[in-house]
Amino acid sequence: MVRATFRKALQSPHPDSGHLVKPERLHLVLETIRDAGERGITKAGLARRLGGVAMRTVDRAIQVLEAQGARFGKAREGRPALIHFTLEKAPDWDSRITPHARMALEVALMALEGTATELWFDQLEGLRALADSHLSNRDRDLFRALQEHVCVRGGADDQQALDTRMLTQVLLALGHPEGPRELELTYKAASTGRTSARIVVPFTLTHDVFSGGAFLLAWDPAKQEPRHFRLARIEEAKALSKRGLIPDKVPLEQAREMQIGGWFSLGSPFPVTVRVGGTNWPQALLDAPPALPGIAVRKLKGGTVMLEFLATELSGPTRFILQFGAEAEVLEPQALRDHLAGILKALAAKYR
Repeated sequence: MVRATFRKALQSPHPDSGHLVKPERLHLVLETIRDAGERGITKAGLARRLGGVAMRTVDRAIQVLEAQGARFGKAREGRPALIHFTLEKAPDWDSRITPHARMALEVALMALEGTATELWFDQLEGLRALADSHLSNRDRDLFRALQEHVCVRGGADDQQALDTRMLTQVLLALGHPEGPRELELTYKAASTGRTSARIVVPFTLTHDVFSGGAFLLAWDPAKQEPRHFRLARIEEAKALSKRGLIPDKVPLEQAREMQIGGWFSLGSPFPVTVRVGGTNWPQALLDAPPALPGIAVRKLKGGTVMLEFLATELSGPTRFILQFGAEAEVLEPQALRDHLAGILKALAAKYR
């Protein structure tokens, strides 16, 4: 999609068959109408912007642009009534980016910056610069005004910079055209701080907002199981020439789909049912359901909501549920109720 979009950006308008209107003149007419915005511009105004050309030249430019996919609004205003041209759709070759698209990119960048994926943010900076260069003058001014009113908050702020050489090797192994290659890792464990070397077969790069980090999901041939490796803890990586073999992708696919906050288990998924009350939580969950596996949010009588989702182990749901405090009650499974009861009992002991 991105490649196709910017390949189009390299194209130029083609002149009409009689070569009466040059491409640069078509560009100028299009940009003049675009910059006129909702107020539009008259044919006389266009003629002046083109250096005082004849009206028939303006007519011809409009006809050529329409033949190439442009669509113009033509409202009659004033006395005597004059046609005011506005741009409703650009021609097929146009490479300008709307402020809506530019704003979407900015929100994505801000969201990534706030969810411990600084590297992704850095990689998109080049796209931001390219987008800026393809805004019209009017849209650039509009975007600067809009930018002041966008704020993304609430993610994690991971200060660990990722080694781009390491990531390059991960991507080389993961994206090999003939299938994934084996990947040699030097990894630092979170629990002990010790480093160890291992050879894995990369499967998927994942980003998890709950845990605020980017992970490599891979098959560990030595242990014959899927493993999650936080990218920030991979100290070294080397793509090997040997093709990686994954005997069964089902466990990896389940780990990818069912992980919550980076936690997963190879056991069968179990349903989690949570009732949430309070003044604000129910409506907030209805407005923006959390991105949990198989999530369903139902409104109940009395102003509460029921959350139903799937999990494969207890730590991920626990971290999510605790944010609601006393407003949440796990109805099932019993194992999760018991797990939370133990955590809350220990927590209460700290505040006696």
